[in-house]
Amino acid sequence: MDRAAAQLIDLLAGRAATVETIDTAEWTRLVEVARKHNVAPVLQVRLQERGLLPPPAAAERLRQLYLKTLAHNMRLFHERDIILRALTAAQVPVVPIKGAHLAKEVYGNIALRSMGDIDLWVPRPQLDMARAVMQALGYASRSKANRPQALQDALAGETQYFKPQAPMVEIHWNIFPGEWLRHTACVDEQIIRQRTQPLDGDLIRQLSPEDAVIQLCVHLAVNHQMSGIGLRTMLDLEFARRAWRIDWDIVCRRSRAWRVSCATWLVLNLFSELFEDPDRQLPLSGLAPSALRQFALGRLVSSRRLMQGLRLSDGPVRFLFLLLLVDRPIDALTLVWRGLFPDLTWLRLRYGLQSAPRRRVWLQCLWHPIRVALRRDV
Repeated sequence: MDRAAAQLIDLLAGRAATVETIDTAEWTRLVEVARKHNVAPVLQVRLQERGLLPPPAAAERLRQLYLKTLAHNMRLFHERDIILRALTAAQVPVVPIKGAHLAKEVYGNIALRSMGDIDLWVPRPQLDMARAVMQALGYASRSKANRPQALQDALAGETQYFKPQAPMVEIHWNIFPGEWLRHTACVDEQIIRQRTQPLDGDLIRQLSPEDAVIQLCVHLAVNHQMSGIGLRTMLDLEFARRAWRIDWDIVCRRSRAWRVSCATWLVLNLFSELFEDPDRQLPLSGLAPSALRQFALGRLVSSRRLMQGLRLSDGPVRFLFLLLLVDRPIDALTLVWRGLFPDLTWLRLRYGLQSAPRRRVWLQCLWHPIRVALRRDV
């Protein structure tokens, strides 16, 4: 990776970095790389911890980015707390996940962890009550592009809610969502919920550390195809490693049992490259796929490419990447087959054919693989 990216990683990790030789132009570049990866507030704190002062222009830019993130997150957490109180009053158990949990409980300072929305996990049986609460608070749901609401409700596992002058809120009934996981993994979310721990009373809970680590890894590798939020997720893991007592053997066993060990290995392996593993606690050998698969994944994903702004999710190569991530070769065949010939439930919901005659549904079955080939998208 280039000099600015390497210096940024050293500073974020708390390692010795020869910052004295950085000139003004290089400081500008370093701050810009931090901004691009949404980690500038952490960089400012790391510099303050070491008593380092960048040139005035770079220092002012970092200060502005810190204050901007703080103001944004204060608004998000204010709204989050309103929603949590309303859900609690309605007796709906809820688990804040991702930034809605990490910024306060792991980073210890909500200004340090950038957030785009509020993610909350509720039990499927209480989903209708949670929706009623959101509507009472003035929120309205909206379908994702190319994903009708009926499909999201039945299979996707999440619903997006919007309100004027408020952040987007995602209500999840499945924290391991998506077609890749539905067809290849074996995650028992009921057991995950039983393992949750009290956060603020008995109804507002948090994931166990091991489940949270796996969720972070799978979310980056599978849902984002290592794109966009890579360095931010690495920092999530770094702060989590410092804040939590993580049993890495449990992380390994659960990842293998859920058939997400390759995805977990890929993220933790990059994490060890960037932030090191001096005590050799990370279970890389227990999670690692075959040498051939490691080589193939390494051609697509590396720490250098991640720092350059990896965008696997933007092109058709993501399909190859997702095939390489599966734990069992037979699951790769399942993914290819279901990508071209989805099950009838998905097909009806995707194309709004719930009430269509059977002949119309089968015609759509024939058209779908042609559509996939033409649009290079499922």
